Amino acid sequence: MFLVRKAKKSDMSAIHEMMDLLFPNSRQHFLPYDSFLVAEREGLPIGFCHYRMRGKTAYIAGLGVLHQYREHGAGSQLMAEALFRIDRKGADTAVLKVRALNSAAKLYLNFGFFEKRWGETMVLVRKRPS
Repeated sequence: MFLVRKAKKSDMSAIHEMMDLLFPNSRQHFLPYDSFLVAEREGLPIGFCHYRMRGKTAYIAGLGVLHQYREHGAGSQLMAEALFRIDRKGADTAVLKVRALNSAAKLYLNFGFFEKRWGETMVLVRKRPS
């Protein structure tokens, strides 16, 4: 079983390591008001979600789960918690980018995102449920 919680300052080095491992070619940009969630199993971080709010729009900047823990629900738990927190903050829209061939795209669609495709990149958008 996994525990998903708000990340603490002490989690940030593990989150940065996971980002480097899972997204080695990405340019990571952090802002002071960014939010992070961490998924842990037996006290060890195994996944993360990075998001930020801008007005009534939430941008999910990254969600990743270590390879050996995929397909066990950690990504779904991270997304569910992120969307719960985003909705609670009053966001009307959540947006994320994902490569069209990324297997996680199906996960996002299951959470109510719809796609807008720009070449190899899909921008997924979710309107807050009424």
